[in-house]
Amino acid sequence: MPYPNNLFPDQTIGGQSTVPNPTMPEMPLKASPPPQPPPGPPPSTSESLAQPSEAAEPPLIRQEEGRTLKFAIGKLNDYLLWFLAVLEITLLIQFFLKLIGADPNNLFTAFMTALTVIPLYPFNNIVPSTPLGTRGVAVIDWSILIAMAVYFLVFYALRWFLHILISSPEETVE
Repeated sequence: MPYPNNLFPDQTIGGQSTVPNPTMPEMPLKASPPPQPPPGPPPSTSESLAQPSEAAEPPLIRQEEGRTLKFAIGKLNDYLLWFLAVLEITLLIQFFLKLIGADPNNLFTAFMTALTVIPLYPFNNIVPSTPLGTRGVAVIDWSILIAMAVYFLVFYALRWFLHILISSPEETVE
């Protein structure tokens, strides 16, 4: 039975054409670059003074290499910022877990402790923790706060150095 709403009765619904796609014409080959001239004798001293030794490399290539290096250092700077944010957030979570006296046998608390044990290792027992309440389960762990401050300052200094490394020198303001 033909379909009454078919706007194209000559075509089968859902059918595909049996005509194969025409083949694409061959693309012309790209012209090969001109051959490089053979290296000649070394320039005389008068010529070497007139041309810098890096003149053999076109300025466009050096500019592109500079952009690539600048991009790579900029990306490293972004990754450092991301790593700092993750580190600071995990340390902050660990601080709050100790502040509220979370059960150390809890799976999440044990995971956070295991995750932060290496970054906190240099700061262990730098100052004594302050117990809160009568049971002393909740504590203010000053070592975590000191670690957060030190890591922030170190990463900030490193990121500032990388920023200075890729920025152009500023003119003195008088």
